[in-house]
Amino acid sequence: MKILVHKRKYEVIKSPQPHILVPTRKQLHGWWPGKRECTSERMLINPYNGCGIGCFFCYARAFPGYFRTFRDSGVITVAKDFDQIVAEQLDSIDIAACGYLSPVTDPFQSLNAKYHLSEKIIRVFVERNIPIEFITKAPIPEEVIDLIKQQSHSFGQVSILTLKEDLRKILVPRGASTDLLLQNLEKLTQEGIFAVCRIDPIFPYVTDKIKELVELIERIKSHGVSHIVTSILDIPLKIKRDVFSTIKKYFGVAMEWDYQRLYRENINGYLNADISYRKRIFDGLRNACERKNLTFALCMEYELEKGEIIGLNQEFMSSRNCEGIDIPLYKREGKKFYPAVDCTGDCLYCTDPRCGIEDLAMGRESSKKDWRLKDYRQWSKEAKRKSSKMLFPDPM
Repeated sequence: MKILVHKRKYEVIKSPQPHILVPTRKQLHGWWPGKRECTSERMLINPYNGCGIGCFFCYARAFPGYFRTFRDSGVITVAKDFDQIVAEQLDSIDIAACGYLSPVTDPFQSLNAKYHLSEKIIRVFVERNIPIEFITKAPIPEEVIDLIKQQSHSFGQVSILTLKEDLRKILVPRGASTDLLLQNLEKLTQEGIFAVCRIDPIFPYVTDKIKELVELIERIKSHGVSHIVTSILDIPLKIKRDVFSTIKKYFGVAMEWDYQRLYRENINGYLNADISYRKRIFDGLRNACERKNLTFALCMEYELEKGEIIGLNQEFMSSRNCEGIDIPLYKREGKKFYPAVDCTGDCLYCTDPRCGIEDLAMGRESSKKDWRLKDYRQWSKEAKRKSSKMLFPDPM
């Protein structure tokens, strides 16, 4: 069977899930243009366009390109030999931020067991001593643990939505069981790897009971976690009907109506739950985390204030960085990279860049906040020029 994608035909490989192998020259890049709450700079990596975990609410289903192919046909696009492309790009720069695997699809979905792109990419980063993080709802491969623990600023995030396994099977049907996800956290912390748990997203009227959320937080803490990230489900307008129909299918017509009443606020193409509802949940969770000596942050949560989009982390976050860990920028020294400076890595709020890269002082008014590989290359050239001037100063 073949499929037509972007005017080219590709053979669909059926096992373990329908997918196509596509040559790629896509580049590492930073956060997307537009609203941003992520405090630290990251290099985003997506080896798979589409995801076998099966979350009906996944915002990637609203994306164009190969993600649209996945939405329409269920066929996942695999970036062929992407680890080699990533290696070439890292070798072309002298300034690097922490890698992020992956902001859109699960790096350890079942298809990864066939291609192992995620492990290969992690190895590429660790061999160069560049930090990398991952987010998953699947079991973490042992090789990943062994690699990640070799790099002091690398870490892992595990998403757990509920302790109720029957609900988990509806919300994350092909993800790991809750027990396995808790084991993920324990494996990380036992190896001395910083671990974050994401209760992300919370589903109104389904997984939002504060007593159950506190119980989940207690279980998470017992496995060595010290930082929680959360959000409440937002719904891309492009998949609104699909999300509401799935809510109706599993939770009934009355629940669908409740969602339609609650989700009235359109922020940049996403329906958000009523702001007073969201703030009530976030206030309760932050207080619960503080009582248990855990730090707390939100992921991509906003409100509209006089037409302006305002991030909610300034009101609710208790850590310096939204992921709970301070990671500086890294700079090449020979074949490997090392922390460029002893900074806290919160570029979004920075006004005086100790790293020397003025662009990354994003706390300044009207500053740019989205970066591409070409920017990293430009910063690398500037760093070389500065280094050369220090070695060979201009004559007096």
